[in-house]
Amino acid sequence: MSYSTVANSQTTEVVHGANLHHDVYESIRRPDLDLPLDTIVSFLVADPELENRFDNDRELFNLLMTKVRSTLATALATNDDDALCVVHRTLFVLLDMHVASATSFAAANQSNHYLQQMRNEIERAWLASSDSSPLARIGANMPLTDALRALWNEHTVSNHPLFDYLETTASHGQFVDFFRSDAALNIRFFDLIALILVGSDEITRKELVQNLWDESGNGNSTRSHVNLFRKLLDMVGADNVEDNHASSLGWQGLAGHNLFMLTCLQRKHYFKAIGIMAITELLDPRQYEKLVHGCHRIGLGKDGEVDYYKEHISIDIVHAQGWLENVIVPLDAKYPEARGEILQGAMLRLNTCQDYYDALLEMLQTHSSVVHQA
Repeated sequence: MSYSTVANSQTTEVVHGANLHHDVYESIRRPDLDLPLDTIVSFLVADPELENRFDNDRELFNLLMTKVRSTLATALATNDDDALCVVHRTLFVLLDMHVASATSFAAANQSNHYLQQMRNEIERAWLASSDSSPLARIGANMPLTDALRALWNEHTVSNHPLFDYLETTASHGQFVDFFRSDAALNIRFFDLIALILVGSDEITRKELVQNLWDESGNGNSTRSHVNLFRKLLDMVGADNVEDNHASSLGWQGLAGHNLFMLTCLQRKHYFKAIGIMAITELLDPRQYEKLVHGCHRIGLGKDGEVDYYKEHISIDIVHAQGWLENVIVPLDAKYPEARGEILQGAMLRLNTCQDYYDALLEMLQTHSSVVHQA
């Protein structure tokens, strides 16, 4: 069972029982057992006795936090890919609890303060390590909408070679790999918009609700974006799996997913989430045009397979203008002190997207090279 499905599964407890939990907790005490942090946390979130265990053994929790800090130090200080993957898998599990099935064991632990402390530690360290230096070039007197457009236009991810590769070169199998990689975030997006609506300023709600309405297919469930993407996966043979292919993501893909989740879930990151959403609406349409051209090149799209991406070409152009005029402008007028948070969110999204596209392009090209050698 993959790390991302453990928290949502009730069968885990039945199948593995107390013996496995003993092994997991023993691994916290004994570093020589070297059980990865993400594996440990996957089972902790599904443990119905978690709070009692740590309440009765604070030393055990302190040892766990030592492991968290050690893993973070390795990941962030050295940019070690394996450690970064463990960190972001761990954070994914901790965030995924908040959208877990209400019948899962994870639902009972959603507000567990021990898990929350662990998550806060990871989030603080990760966000603090992020590069925000390009923001220094944005003039304080530049209108916020212009500043967001400048960040978008000047960032290399706005014209990423991944989409040139998809347009001109990628095979059917490589497109399938791309769609699998895109699945987790695309299928989660309805929830993200719903989350950002909670506590939103009334002046922004018309635009946010319009986004949610479009995401839901304008009342037609067969045209909801989740169903369109699931249809795409089925039609190209990519499979619809329980974790939406999250367990196949590298740290770069997980980081992008985690960024959306942590900012949309937490009020203190509300303005970052606004910046993330706004820049995403600017970023996607131009890239998706190339993707759709590539799909047509290999014969995809005749039966509606790529309707998900086609809709985002047209809708996101409208959404981008709507976000800038109906969300960014009124929020900037009401909360001028939040300008930096909005820009930081946009920058975080651009940077995580760059990492993700870089890694995905490398993976597709490596796959192509291996196939040709075979």
